[in-house]
Amino acid sequence: MEKIISCFCHIRELYRQAKRRFCEFRKENWKDTGRLPYWAAVLLFALCAGLMSGTFMRPAWIGFLLVFLLAVPTTALAIWVGKKILGILLRNGVTECLSWLLLWLCCVVVMAVDLPEESIPKAVAFAGAFSLILLLLLKSLWALCYHKVHTRAVIVSLVLAGLPTVAMLAVLAGGGFQDTYIEAYLELGMQQKERYQPEGTLTGQERSEFLSGMEDGPYQVGVVSYGTGEEGSFPSKSVDLSRFAENKGVDGFFKERYQGYPLTEVPLAGKVWYPKRASNCPALFLIHGNHNWITDSYLGYGYLGDYLASHGYVVVSVDENACNGLSNENDGRAVLLLENIRQLEAYNNEEGNPLHQKIDYGKLALAGHSRGGEAIATAYLFQGLDYYPDNGNREFDYHFSIRSLVAIAPTCGQYRPSGRDVELEDVNYFVIHGSNDQDVNTFMGMEQYEDVAFTGKKGCMKASLYLAGANHGQFNSLWGQYDLMEPVNRALNVGGFLSQQEQQQIAKVFIKSFLDQTMGEARAYGGLLADCRAYGEFLPETLYVQSYQTSDLEILCNFEEDVRLETGTAPGTRIQAEYVGNWREGLLEFSDGSSRGNYAVILKWDKEGGAAGKEACMSVSMPKMDLEGKTLQFDIMDLQEGFAEGEAKLLDLEIVAEDSQGKEAVVQVGEYCAIYPAFLVRLNKLQYIWKELAYKHQFQTVSIPMEDFTGVDRAEICKVTFRFPEEKGKVAIDNIGVR
Repeated sequence: MEKIISCFCHIRELYRQAKRRFCEFRKENWKDTGRLPYWAAVLLFALCAGLMSGTFMRPAWIGFLLVFLLAVPTTALAIWVGKKILGILLRNGVTECLSWLLLWLCCVVVMAVDLPEESIPKAVAFAGAFSLILLLLLKSLWALCYHKVHTRAVIVSLVLAGLPTVAMLAVLAGGGFQDTYIEAYLELGMQQKERYQPEGTLTGQERSEFLSGMEDGPYQVGVVSYGTGEEGSFPSKSVDLSRFAENKGVDGFFKERYQGYPLTEVPLAGKVWYPKRASNCPALFLIHGNHNWITDSYLGYGYLGDYLASHGYVVVSVDENACNGLSNENDGRAVLLLENIRQLEAYNNEEGNPLHQKIDYGKLALAGHSRGGEAIATAYLFQGLDYYPDNGNREFDYHFSIRSLVAIAPTCGQYRPSGRDVELEDVNYFVIHGSNDQDVNTFMGMEQYEDVAFTGKKGCMKASLYLAGANHGQFNSLWGQYDLMEPVNRALNVGGFLSQQEQQQIAKVFIKSFLDQTMGEARAYGGLLADCRAYGEFLPETLYVQSYQTSDLEILCNFEEDVRLETGTAPGTRIQAEYVGNWREGLLEFSDGSSRGNYAVILKWDKEGGAAGKEACMSVSMPKMDLEGKTLQFDIMDLQEGFAEGEAKLLDLEIVAEDSQGKEAVVQVGEYCAIYPAFLVRLNKLQYIWKELAYKHQFQTVSIPMEDFTGVDRAEICKVTFRFPEEKGKVAIDNIGVR
């Protein structure tokens, strides 16, 4: 032992000697030589800043010189401040410095979640400042409580650091702030409706039918499970999903142990709601999305199952937890759904089973939430194929009669067959999304909406609904208000949300209306999907923005065909814009800069005066058309940004129809719908503190019966003009057509 201690002491002495010699060597050769590297670094950084940021002026050298001269003192000041902060932290040891850095990291993780990219640097700086305040508070508490230091400096530091800390913790612990823009926009919409439709549009019978449809239906509901292993659950088969995904790493190991099966033996499992005294019912197969795999997410749609089953539908909620926690697995989700449809077909044909002859397999619909909302489109694609698109050695044999798809806050583009978009044809499609979705925070389902095409051979429709104040998780009863996990959800703002009951009520009513129209059932309150304003008094109070298209729409311009601005989609169609500062056909983007996947014409104007006849406008000329008894339809989106809530107003738009004799008729779009400005959305509580927001835009479909254009020959219409009386604006227009 003495030899070991002696050896250790000798090594320690050698280390000290080496350290001392190195310090002497450094002092002898490089003492006080830090000034040149310091100024070299400052000047080099300023030079780079000038070269990169100085091109905003002409000539460029003036901009470079200005940025360079500003960067030199700014950089020197930043280094001085950083040196002072590190000096204070390191004076008490490296441990305290590392502790502060760890506190800073924790604050960044909590505060910066779901912020726009441009706000991240500010959030990082804010987290750094707050972590310093928190560090000062903790040091003062320790000095006061442990070391019994009662000096004025400690007490003052405790108070000055404690107040902002308590305030910030209160903000993080609470639900957040209300979105007052919703009330302001609703008031604008009400004023417009009172101006154009003071008496309302619903008859007494229509009101009665709608109210009864919102309640549970006449059928008594039965509930059964299959493949879950619970008592009373029907036995089921299993399916091999290892061809589409794999459980990787430690998470995959524990996931398989928790679930009790590998991806090669995934059980077909779920829950079924059905009307007890009905048979040959239309069926909705519903799948959840990517949540944690210890939650039985498929049980969170009982509100839909009970409601639809009471109205004569069979609803099957499929357990897809085997796919949760994986990446690039959405093709596997689709296959698992199709295999469950096949399993239910076996129950449907099995005499003595409670589900015997309950389902009409000629009337099937699919619904999915989140990644499930994307997977249903893939499943519809797969059921029409004989081979897996990414490997021809894998055969498909499903070929079910699926009529309709319902996507709830879906993702899009995770799975792309052979690198292509999932393009669907002649299927009914409905997508619903919330503006306050903090998981899928753009309306990604509109990409799939645009990829649903109609040939005109079948009577089909597609519709979308964008809801202010709705989030991602409340469409599932087990997911809740917060769309992200603890503790990173603490900075999410949920104060302005619809309640879970309201959000689910909207989903129930719109989904039932869509299924009723597309599955051959009752067609009560069908206008809800095209324009829900007539039913507003019965629906939860929020903003509803809707897009709508049917297979009988004859497209004049959808702006997807080429780069020629002057030509439309239909033969002989010509386009011209006047009195605008800029007009182009462009690929549209979401609020975060990602692509929406479709093109539209974009008009922007800003003029001093508005002399009569000089309003900004765009005209669509076409060969003489007989539009008697038809409807003009188009999608429009207000793209203006940079305005405050008090400056918001509905888009003012006039439509002018012109016949072959040059006669004109004008209608006001405000008579038919409200075109809201961008939603002023804040997903993070810090955005309220900083007075920042995201401008979220969405297309609104406008439908105008041609009979409302009086004074022209509707059998010889040759021109339609979009006229904007406002002096300033920016809009996108798409899918102009007649039906």
